[in-house]
Amino acid sequence: MAESRSRTERKRARNREALLAAARRLFVDQGFEATAVAAIAEAADLGFGTFYRYFADKEAILDATIESGRASLDEVLAHPDNAALPAADALSGFTRRFVGAVRGSLDVFTLAWRYGLRSETPGADRIRIDQVPPEKMLPNLVAQAIRSIIDRGVAEGTFAAGNPAVTAHLITGAHMFVFTPAAIKFGEQAIAQTLCDFELRALGAPPANKPAQPIKRRKGR
Repeated sequence: MAESRSRTERKRARNREALLAAARRLFVDQGFEATAVAAIAEAADLGFGTFYRYFADKEAILDATIESGRASLDEVLAHPDNAALPAADALSGFTRRFVGAVRGSLDVFTLAWRYGLRSETPGADRIRIDQVPPEKMLPNLVAQAIRSIIDRGVAEGTFAAGNPAVTAHLITGAHMFVFTPAAIKFGEQAIAQTLCDFELRALGAPPANKPAQPIKRRKGR
């Protein structure tokens, strides 16, 4: 009986993962609205009815798909080094972790960017795709984390930012390059290093491999 139960559980786990993998591919390639439940089941090589043994509807599998990447994103956004290290080191570390996470789960992060992270509790208070609050969209979450580091760097005297909010969003926009087809031809380390150099120069700080010195401000500022 135990062996039979174990086989059944393994089969269920394989079926669920096959449905999730198929949904990820189709949502990224065709878009959420254009993807039918039947297409997901077919791409997973499972029967149409099998889909509903695992997910209540198409939005439920989108939630589960994005949820699978939440841990990776949370590790980037809430990493202790973001607040513990000097601002220049914290920003560079954040960028390297972000690029690594996206490269490791590009399809999941692409969906999070397009459709937002939705409810904090999977399945609870589900909302329509077009009603996802802007603050739950991936670029805004990244911008908030970067803004916090920039504010700390300005207070330390390491960064110079006339408008920290705008600067954070501009740097976030540069981070979004990793999602583009053009980024595929570049290595992860090359993208991360270039982003680190770009953001630190934009903030008036030395490159990541050089020690940071307090910014000299002109009199009257």
